[in-house]
Amino acid sequence: MGLTCQAGHRFDAARQGYVNLLSGRGTAFTPDSAAMIMARERVQDGGIFAALSTRLAALVENHSRRDQASAAESKLIVDCGAGTGYYLHQLLDAAPGARSIAVDLSIPGLKRAAKHPRTLALAWDLWRPLPLVDSSVDVLLDVFAPRNAAEYARVLRPGGIAIVVTPREGHLGELHTSGLLRIQSEKLALLEAQFGPAFGPPVSTERVTAELGVDHSLAADLVFMGPAGHHRDLNELRTEMRAVDVSTVTVDLDVSLWRR
Repeated sequence: MGLTCQAGHRFDAARQGYVNLLSGRGTAFTPDSAAMIMARERVQDGGIFAALSTRLAALVENHSRRDQASAAESKLIVDCGAGTGYYLHQLLDAAPGARSIAVDLSIPGLKRAAKHPRTLALAWDLWRPLPLVDSSVDVLLDVFAPRNAAEYARVLRPGGIAIVVTPREGHLGELHTSGLLRIQSEKLALLEAQFGPAFGPPVSTERVTAELGVDHSLAADLVFMGPAGHHRDLNELRTEMRAVDVSTVTVDLDVSLWRR
């Protein structure tokens, strides 16, 4: 399997099913490592973001019900910063006719995202023009990933939606002393300013919260799966979490929806 662009360049799929569109180009950004992706997978399997996944599925289902423009055709869902494909796969399982594209820099993440039979996994830098034609996407998902608002507006078809998930100031606040980056208090306002020129105001913004029990190993994974994983040692984090005795974490997120 492979892809061919209009200029005639061919990109062959790896054995694991993903296609690396960055071959020969490279990127200035550091992708998440295999160890970071494995930590994220353990966190997702542990149900830490189950409430978010449920809400995302409901939003996409509501959109599909009210959207008559493409009811008879297969919808295209694009997950920008897909990682393991955790959220994307659950959306696909709830929509048997949909197909999807997972975009990420991390090859270990894309290997997992590509396991769903209706997912095309692409290695790509989100700050570059997306390798998608204009007005081709029905649902665009961005969970904790870089946001290229102008490109999102270009590839969404009229009536299509972009769902963006951002952390609130108290998100995983129990872990801030262990290297987890603190959240800007004005993050939602900055997001709305970023999307405003291309989309206008959001159709809706909802808060998703949950308090969940964790052991020291899962708490360490929560720190390690994010940017801190690029410069922290996982075993040291586990030892640190055992010492501070973190037993619960707070999930506190904003889910914003824009319609093209």
